[in-house]
Amino acid sequence: MTRKPLLVALLVAGTATSAMAEISWEGSKGRLSLGGDVEFDVNAANKQEDSNLYRNDGRNDRWDQTGRLLLDVSGERVADSGAYARVKAQPTLATNGGVGSDDAWFAFGRDDVGEMKIGRFEALDLFPLGQDVFVEHSGDTSSGLYTDGSAYLYMAKEARGRAGDAGHVMVSRQLGDLYLELATLFGDRSDLFNVVDGARRYHGHELTKDKDSIVVRPALRWQLGDFSWALGAEHNLVEDAIIDAEGRKVARRTGYGTTFGWQSGVIKANLNAAYLDALNEENLTLGANVLFNQFGLGYIYGRNKIDEAAAGYEYLEGVQKSNTLYTSYRFDNVLDLDNFNILLGAYWSDFDVAESTTATDRYGARVRFKYHF
Repeated sequence: MTRKPLLVALLVAGTATSAMAEISWEGSKGRLSLGGDVEFDVNAANKQEDSNLYRNDGRNDRWDQTGRLLLDVSGERVADSGAYARVKAQPTLATNGGVGSDDAWFAFGRDDVGEMKIGRFEALDLFPLGQDVFVEHSGDTSSGLYTDGSAYLYMAKEARGRAGDAGHVMVSRQLGDLYLELATLFGDRSDLFNVVDGARRYHGHELTKDKDSIVVRPALRWQLGDFSWALGAEHNLVEDAIIDAEGRKVARRTGYGTTFGWQSGVIKANLNAAYLDALNEENLTLGANVLFNQFGLGYIYGRNKIDEAAAGYEYLEGVQKSNTLYTSYRFDNVLDLDNFNILLGAYWSDFDVAESTTATDRYGARVRFKYHF
């Protein structure tokens, strides 16, 4: 059989069944592998319809199913000189019928020179959550979406990657125990802000995208035996890329993140901290988590200080605090099937602000079915 029909046959075989291990094909032009995973969640959570914890008195029990099937296609070619080229594509099919992707990138380099990566991917994680099965927060906020009236948990991930239509280019180098990277995220970053009352808002002010953003994110990681330390920052070079109705530069955002890790045997622990200096706002987030074999436990503290808000949104001014506790447990090789795990996850989160007139605690639980093929 010639190489091309063989490759087609392997791709078809890999697509036809998810019960097999990753398959690969090697030839004179390099190596191609096909794999993926299934991740389906059954969720029960208590949360509010909108995201304003100051003004909404209603909470609802949510029962739903989420998740996706991911197909991983990876390719690599290595020259005699040690130079290499790598490519990865991870299309996903969600349970709601939506089609998307996790990673889609092209990388090239050489071990003694460094690497450049272009496409859709995530840079170094400066705020790892450990065994992250189900972690939500009061107001359904996250490190990737700012919403007025909610506790924004900044985790130094605004320029980490996978950011809508924005492009992503990163150069990196491994020097012994030290890893260095410089990521740049460029394009439309107005989708960092959630749509409220029909418009993207920040402290009640309506936002307008004036220019494309260029966000730089240098980071490093140092590994010393069982201990690791990572440090990084992110800064938007185009401060007037996003402006509010008064012409103020909302894109002026500079953040920092650091994490300390320790792993010994079946125990793995992380201590995280992140700080953001933004227009009329300062955010501080602290976190700690530990994974003992299959059991995980974590805590996140958030503090936001808002100095000024638009007329009618004065209630946002002041200090907001949030506390989130989460836990998880993983059952491995269920039914004696390799790579089939069932994970249980739960969280509780509370939003602490004196001006709020509504119940501010939220909680939820999840059963996750995870299978790698």
